[in-house]
Amino acid sequence: MDVNSAFLSWSAIKHLRDGEDVDLRTIPAVVGGDEAQRHGVVLAKSGPAKKYGIKTGESLFAARTKYPGIKVVPPDFDFYVQKSKAMIAILQDYTPDVEQYSIDEAFLDMTGTEQLFGPPLTVAHAIRQRIYRELGFTVNVGVAPNRLLAKMASDFEKPDKVHTLFPEEVPAKMWPLPVGDLFGVGPSAARRLNAWGVYTIGELAAMDRDTAVQLFGTRGDTLWNYANGREADPLTKQRARDNSYGNSVTMPKDLEKPEQADATMLALCDSVGRRLRRDGKTARVVTVQLVDNAFRRTSHQTTLPNPTNSTDRLYHVAVELMRQMWPARPVRLVGVSAEKTSNDNFEQMDLFTDTARLDKQEKLDRTADALRKKFGGAVVTRAKLLMDDAEKPKALGAAKNKD
Repeated sequence: MDVNSAFLSWSAIKHLRDGEDVDLRTIPAVVGGDEAQRHGVVLAKSGPAKKYGIKTGESLFAARTKYPGIKVVPPDFDFYVQKSKAMIAILQDYTPDVEQYSIDEAFLDMTGTEQLFGPPLTVAHAIRQRIYRELGFTVNVGVAPNRLLAKMASDFEKPDKVHTLFPEEVPAKMWPLPVGDLFGVGPSAARRLNAWGVYTIGELAAMDRDTAVQLFGTRGDTLWNYANGREADPLTKQRARDNSYGNSVTMPKDLEKPEQADATMLALCDSVGRRLRRDGKTARVVTVQLVDNAFRRTSHQTTLPNPTNSTDRLYHVAVELMRQMWPARPVRLVGVSAEKTSNDNFEQMDLFTDTARLDKQEKLDRTADALRKKFGGAVVTRAKLLMDDAEKPKALGAAKNKD
């Protein structure tokens, strides 16, 4: 389930409550920040604004060149959180299995509730109508056998709609869509697929599975399965973190390109790797999380062939994931976590392993750890973090640990 133009809709409700006569949803209007500051971008737009070609993520200046009379209102994130919580409370009346994906999106597992609320389409319409009746905003609901297809269905025609996407409907409803519309395929991955002659989701589904893996590593297998309508992960009320080690940081300014986050990612991986080594742990899974300036969260992960606690290895894997998943909108938060940890410090070698480089990195990590333990964390700094464009001081100061 997905709120239609959440920030704009919620702002419209607030302005009507505060005595304004005009519903922002019925006029060319956008939610944006202070144009004099770094937040001068369109966070959400109304339907009428969309007709003038105004796009989420573009500057307010650009929006005004398209329609000089555009109504601009500042965001009110406290109010948005209130509305989000009220929506989740309604959803929990229908099932305890609610997974909130973002501030304006959630998944519901309705298995076993048919005797209470009827078949899926019936309850989907009931939820949609109740949210509008009690909270005053519209949502789209996707009905499907897994989260992937439900998410894809909710993104079909808007607003205030219920759509189905069952396996037998995938060829007609999903395969003709541009490959960039597939959940998990960001702009960079879409361009890479286009270069291989893959322009639709159906063409990705028909691609040889090994070719997809060759292009994107283990994530290629996931995207190939997504294109074929398959998703393995079960819905969970809260994502399990099995002894994970992670850091995330809100950036001092929004980032347009992944290269701008490289130094911060190195600082985060350095912290994660240091804590893994401190506890005698290695990790087999690396997950990168990005949050854009509309507060939409994206995360991708990969499973390593061998567990590691090397800062260098964690960093290179994380940067590759970050490049693959970088969203169209500017990024506000960057995070990385090392998961599926164990006490196994044995690293299996193969004929292609550069053992000399591995030894060098291990010695470098051990030496840096020892110096930091004796003289403090700032005594050793990686050269990349001394570059002029590095955000290291603010990034490390704001980092949040989760181990």
